[in-house]
Amino acid sequence: MQKFFNDLAVQQFNQQLQPANNLSSFVYTNALLQLADKMTTPIMHFWTLEDTVILGLKDQRLPHLPAALNLLTNRGYHYFMRNSGGLAVVSDSGILNLSLFFPWHVLGHELTIDEAYQQMVDLIQVAFPTLQIETGEITHSYCPGTFDISVNGQKIGGISQRRNARGVVVMLYISVCGDQLHRGEVIRDFYDAGLKDEENKWHFPDVWPTAMTTLEQLLGTPLTIADTVNKIKQVCSLTETASLDNLMWSSDFITALNRELTSMDRLQERLQKED
Repeated sequence: MQKFFNDLAVQQFNQQLQPANNLSSFVYTNALLQLADKMTTPIMHFWTLEDTVILGLKDQRLPHLPAALNLLTNRGYHYFMRNSGGLAVVSDSGILNLSLFFPWHVLGHELTIDEAYQQMVDLIQVAFPTLQIETGEITHSYCPGTFDISVNGQKIGGISQRRNARGVVVMLYISVCGDQLHRGEVIRDFYDAGLKDEENKWHFPDVWPTAMTTLEQLLGTPLTIADTVNKIKQVCSLTETASLDNLMWSSDFITALNRELTSMDRLQERLQKED
């Protein structure tokens, strides 16, 4: 079996988050990136989050944001604002989120923006070799971007990244299973409610629910989040997590975690003013 990272050892950890601690996903991501110079290997962070719409910073510009947020609540979704990426995405029991951390000192060199994105694309392609994965913006998907990953013109995931002088984290959400058509309808209706037929001068996406699909639909066989995690792990050379555990229990990490939580809490205050 082809291996990813050229057999470079990788550590990994998982989080199954609930809406009550939904900020933890990006808090952990940002805190870990701050300490990339203390990592001994690349790191894979798998996480899931139930029934939540994760908003991007650009979504604050919706002229009728309170109406859009009320629609999410009425549809049974929680929401919060992330500090990466620009537009809304859905997270639920059929969506897998994966962050790849690349510390520069471990790689021995820096990755360009496109090279970092390509690492994530290559990982998913190796894990699912029967799919012909392509990259490029799927205009009518939600949160369209240059490195959307798609099969046969239908988007299955989106990628963003954050970087600093110590490393980069590449973040993917991928639709594994569940009702992707419904997810698309929710985000389409979110933007419809937030715009209310006003001129869309902010370039919010015109979401077509059929522009996206799931891995399960493409493969034509039942597929779970656990199955997908296992397929990704199988193409990596995983190593024990002692150094990662030590890092995440260190005073430096706890300090960074608290600082990032404060920052994310302040970001949410902008939404609370709109409720």
